[in-house]
Amino acid sequence: MTNVIKKLNVYLADLNVMYRKVQNYHWNVDGRNFFTIHAKLEEYYDEINENIDSIAERILSIKGRPYGTMKKYLEITNIKEANDEEITDLDLVKILKADFEALLGEVKDIKAAADKADDYGTSAMMDELITGYETKLWMLGAFLK
Repeated sequence: MTNVIKKLNVYLADLNVMYRKVQNYHWNVDGRNFFTIHAKLEEYYDEINENIDSIAERILSIKGRPYGTMKKYLEITNIKEANDEEITDLDLVKILKADFEALLGEVKDIKAAADKADDYGTSAMMDELITGYETKLWMLGAFLK
């Protein structure tokens, strides 16, 4: 179970950095698709915020301790922070697509570790997240065509 907790804490760090990144993009996006992207980014960061809470509570429910500082998150995250500058709508979508692909891979890895540890609750939670990321990737890919 320790391996699952460790992986969940890295994912928690990634979600926290992703939350800041998506909100930063929400503030700094520019381009023809501003209204569409601005609204979608708010939807994304609200969802990420809910996932942060769910993952932290899952860690606690399997006798772990969720990390809670930005310092720790930045030490272990796989997600690159966004700069505080204007970004075009298309560049932003390309970056988000790559980040969601990375998060999808991470969630699949957590699911495999949870299955190996007979942690059915975490495994089921990852199934939901996998479906969500696959949908996001399909939609972002369609936007980029």
